[in-house]
Amino acid sequence: MVFLLKSSWKMLACILIPVIICLLPPPSGLELQAWYLFALYIGAILGLMLRPLPEPTVILIAIGLSSVVLKNTNTLLLGYANSVTWLVFSAFMVGAAFVETGLGRRIAYLLIGKFGSSSLGLGYVAAITDLVLSPATPSNTARTGGIVYPIFRSIALTLNSEPGPTARVIGAYLTLLLYEISLSTSYVFMTAVAPNGLIASFANKILKVQIDWMTWFQAAAAPGLICLLIIPWLVHKMYPAQIGKIDNKKIASEGLQDLGPLSRKEMILIMLFILAVAGWATSTITKIDATAVAIGFLASCLFTRIIKWENVVTNQGAWNTLIWYGGIIGLADGLAKAKFFDWMAKFLGATLNFSGYSPIVILAVLLFFSVAVRYFFASMAAYVTTMIPVFFTIGLVAQVPIMPLAFLISFSAAYGSLLTHYGGAAGAVLYGPGYVDQVTWWKVGAAVVVVSVIVHLVVGLPYWHMLGFW
Repeated sequence: MVFLLKSSWKMLACILIPVIICLLPPPSGLELQAWYLFALYIGAILGLMLRPLPEPTVILIAIGLSSVVLKNTNTLLLGYANSVTWLVFSAFMVGAAFVETGLGRRIAYLLIGKFGSSSLGLGYVAAITDLVLSPATPSNTARTGGIVYPIFRSIALTLNSEPGPTARVIGAYLTLLLYEISLSTSYVFMTAVAPNGLIASFANKILKVQIDWMTWFQAAAAPGLICLLIIPWLVHKMYPAQIGKIDNKKIASEGLQDLGPLSRKEMILIMLFILAVAGWATSTITKIDATAVAIGFLASCLFTRIIKWENVVTNQGAWNTLIWYGGIIGLADGLAKAKFFDWMAKFLGATLNFSGYSPIVILAVLLFFSVAVRYFFASMAAYVTTMIPVFFTIGLVAQVPIMPLAFLISFSAAYGSLLTHYGGAAGAVLYGPGYVDQVTWWKVGAAVVVVSVIVHLVVGLPYWHMLGFW
């Protein structure tokens, strides 16, 4: 009964708010068609946030209604022809290969054996493991929650650290650190989380800039890697484990023994992964699109039987993402065709006054607000679809340097989630076991976010200038 009531009010909100918007007269300068499309887009975003129905269902309903308004289904379905959609989908499938073969676990245990002799060392092992897996796993929930966390939780349990009185032995430290790492590796590569590609699509539509896989990585590399060097140390200082030395050799040996010798499938996957990363890294030279590399990677995994077609068919997360992700891009295409973003830029330009302020100050203020609003969003995807167009448009109107604007707002979409335990789906996986209390979670998360903001402003801006981005 309680579930039905919750679902009812959520469904009602998703219906009533768009209807009310439609009944209001459109603002001056905006066509009625664009106004209706905006109302349906808001309904879709509410559906993604409140989830009265599964995300793909919400998006398909929105596309169906929007096609009636736009009278052009082709435009709304362009999201499914968008190369970024298939880049994310292919990477999702390839990520399953790391789980299927056990290669992700093997990488973690090898690193633990080499560098995990202390709690701080284990923290850096977790960071390296997550970073290595991130280019091929566009879901930090699957990457951290499905591959990395089970290994490190088993280490905590081995060291007699469980939720409750013994949590602080090491389990609490590892759990909290993995969340901070998960959403920090999530912006180093475009394929590290699904919403990154959506952000790149918004940058193209609103800012008129093309951010491909290599451009994204070049921009994120310096600030992102610096943050990853700082975060394990920072969390260790703020919330240290009670245990110092760890018998990492024994843990690694037992883990690797369970996995057995390196299999033929793992060896092939390593080779294909190296080739894929090389393909993504050299795409500006070879002119081979990043999506073509990802699809080739997936096809090679299928051809060599690393994964089977049955694995593809049953990967619910990948198919769900394909439907809602491509659909959102299609809805954004519909808004762009109806000149909604052009109108929003003109409206904000006439409303906001940025005269007398330095572009750097404006960028810093926009970055601050892009992070601060994250307390109101329960998922990165909901934030990206709702607020990224707004911040991009405000920056465009303020005439700040375009590429720094794109990078600052894009990267903060991931690390901004660290403010709360509900900012990303990985939070549910890691916070759920009960190792860490909410106050500590939020306090440490806020500290990591502050450090990330400072690094991106102090290091990122001059670094991007050096690379010629502005």
